[in-house]
Amino acid sequence: MREPSPLPVFGKLGAKASVAVVASPVASAGIVARLRELLARHGGMALKLSVIAWTMLVLGTVFFMLQG
Repeated sequence: MREPSPLPVFGKLGAKASVAVVASPVASAGIVARLRELLARHGGMALKLSVIAWTMLVLGTVFFMLQG
């Protein structure tokens, strides 16, 4: 028995794709705007560095607890 094709998400059913709305940031403090821009530019690297720092902190804590 042949299965029916999956229904389209957008198109013939009348559902339309949502339009992406880009909200312009409100004039905020200079440091907040700079931090937001910095994270937008280097977010992946910041995430990797924070994971490395967190791992070292946990391993260091375990090491010092085992020494005591």
